[in-house]
Amino acid sequence: MNTKYDYKKFAVLYVDDEPQPLKLFRQIFEPVFNVLTAGGADEAQKVIAEHGDNIGVVITDQRMPQKTGVNLLDELRQSHPGIIRILTTAYSDLQSAIEAVNRGAIYKYVVKPWDMDDLRVLLMRALEFFIVQQERDLLFHEKLSVIQRLILADRVKSLTVLAASLSYRLRNSMAGLQQYLDQMPDAIQKELEGRMAKNPEYWTDLWRLAKHEAENAMRMIQQVSDAVAEPHYAFTDDVELEEVIGEAAKKVENAGKGITSLDLVVDIGAELPMFKVDRNLFRRMLTTLIERTAQYNRPNGRLLIHATDRIKVWDTPGLRILIAGEGPSWDEQKVARLFSAFGPPDDDTGDLGLDLLGAFFVAFHHGGNLSVKPHPPDGPGFEVHLPFTPAAVNRPTIQQDLLEKVLMRFELGA
Repeated sequence: MNTKYDYKKFAVLYVDDEPQPLKLFRQIFEPVFNVLTAGGADEAQKVIAEHGDNIGVVITDQRMPQKTGVNLLDELRQSHPGIIRILTTAYSDLQSAIEAVNRGAIYKYVVKPWDMDDLRVLLMRALEFFIVQQERDLLFHEKLSVIQRLILADRVKSLTVLAASLSYRLRNSMAGLQQYLDQMPDAIQKELEGRMAKNPEYWTDLWRLAKHEAENAMRMIQQVSDAVAEPHYAFTDDVELEEVIGEAAKKVENAGKGITSLDLVVDIGAELPMFKVDRNLFRRMLTTLIERTAQYNRPNGRLLIHATDRIKVWDTPGLRILIAGEGPSWDEQKVARLFSAFGPPDDDTGDLGLDLLGAFFVAFHHGGNLSVKPHPPDGPGFEVHLPFTPAAVNRPTIQQDLLEKVLMRFELGA
């Protein structure tokens, strides 16, 4: 037997309405394969519904009273296209089997009576093909995930440069405008001295409005600057997660944004290593995520911070940190508003600004990732994947032809 493959990792389901062939199939092939059986199409569908993710091959008799084998495999192709489909039939039904092969409904057909050695080899080849498909799909998914994160990295760096440049130029322009607005009340007063203005409140109201909008613009520029400021890469601070969560929660309560107390349930794994991070940036990220989750889940004030699942982040030991509320799911409009700096604030969201963009930058800078979880049980809230030691993260470099290679390998079935 070829020991390269584990032939019991995935099951072989045999379907036949006669009990004797089912019994014989089990006796002969159970020592080699993980065998499941079903006494007809209806029973087979129940077995597939229960064990579908663990079934690699389905072999079925053609002549059955409820449904023919070809019809069963046609349905299986729609519901579980990855499962390898084999039809066993008598010579009198051979034409149906050939037609099924031609239209892609089945992988192979086996003519009765069986040659047990040939059938064993066929089942082994079918399982090998299924296992190779699984490995290929996993490789393809992993490589696309790497490509996606690398493209995101490139966009983040580009956005950082653009935003920092715009922030610098806009700040200089707005500084001049603010100086003009600061002098405007005295200038208005002198202009109106000795004159009877038809509506003197008009100029005062106009100045107040311009002053207010200028302050809003400067506040937004500062948020952009804070969000994309180029951080250092020393990662010299050893921090305990629970301690920093406490500091972040206190900052949220003292921020004066309508959250005077937080009902936090913190679930942290035992004996976690210290995070080697930039403490200020790390705390700022947690502060933002706790604040936004609390705002979006009002009046359901209790928040859960779950940090027990150890994971790999770029093949480096790390942690999954979940910050979730007890409110209803966030709809698409709410999720979209999370990352909008320009939508008007309301009672549900508060002043969103660009804080979440900054939180994303911090997570990315530390070699991790930040995502929105709009639905229970993981949400509504945020999920952060963060390595314990960001400096140890070895991010792959971009190969220009990587996507072409992956697609070519996928098409060749490698």
